[in-house]
Amino acid sequence: MKYLPSVFSLPRLNSGRSSHCLLGAVATAAALSTLTPALQAEETAVQRFHAVNNLEFSDKYLTPRGMLVHNDGLTFQWLALGLFNLYHGDSFINDITLVGGVWNDFSSSPVSVHPPFNSSPKTSWVEIDPIAGISVGFAKNFKLDVTYTAFNMQILDIGTSQHLETKLSFDDSPYLKAFALHPYLLFWKELDGKATAAQVPYFVDPLGKNPGAPPDSSYYFELGIAPGYTFKDLGVKVEVPIRALLPNKDFYGEYYDKASTVGLYEVGAKVTVPLKFVPPGYGFWNFHLGVRYMSFEDKNLQGMQQFNAPGKAVKDAVQYYCGFNAFF
Repeated sequence: MKYLPSVFSLPRLNSGRSSHCLLGAVATAAALSTLTPALQAEETAVQRFHAVNNLEFSDKYLTPRGMLVHNDGLTFQWLALGLFNLYHGDSFINDITLVGGVWNDFSSSPVSVHPPFNSSPKTSWVEIDPIAGISVGFAKNFKLDVTYTAFNMQILDIGTSQHLETKLSFDDSPYLKAFALHPYLLFWKELDGKATAAQVPYFVDPLGKNPGAPPDSSYYFELGIAPGYTFKDLGVKVEVPIRALLPNKDFYGEYYDKASTVGLYEVGAKVTVPLKFVPPGYGFWNFHLGVRYMSFEDKNLQGMQQFNAPGKAVKDAVQYYCGFNAFF
């Protein structure tokens, strides 16, 4: 949701579970981070249910796991979330919120519903992902988010993969003020199927290596920070998120080379501007504009891009995006 799922060129893939190469990422954490100003604005009002809509456009779909899924035409993604606050107080556990929603990806360049690639019929609706999770605030400044997602593809007869994300974050703003880093540690587990193209080289075997069995469902860790600064007079917020993905050896597989300790690095910049002309009764709206750069450190991640939109090994990628967020 952070990122937009889309289409990718797989002219040589088989259908079914073995062609599980498309990854649809949900930007739940990014969407929830926009809620703080609105929640503060409510002051003493007690409202247990909130809704979030995030509409985003991008020049390509670049997943959080480094898959260049689609880089042709315009990608549009819509994230809709409902948040139900079960508890908010001053005890050790200070907040419990249930999260549910759905994420969709659309492309201006339609892709085939069934293989082979470029065959008819085609669709602009690429993916729909259900989301369910719980967010627990504790020890004043810590938060634990546990989120289930399923990537349900509408193209090329690609199956559905299921995943669980566990994220521990720390709000260090009471200590570092404007220089707060907002560090987090994330564990992401494939429950069923693969969320990358890691299995594809094993089936296609482009190097004639006869590699044997493809990697099974796996996991990775992620370390990140999200420093930012808000210009209070304007309400404009500038953020510079930085993260590193640390994969298990089976996450990207080892067809091209031994797995790297670091799968990828990412650095980005994002500017968020509140749309103050929208009347309060219509929710809290903002416009955001951003760019992210990824350096693919794992040789297997680089190599498997030949089965995605680039059609060749790629060492890095830049994505530009913009969109609107509405909190009710």
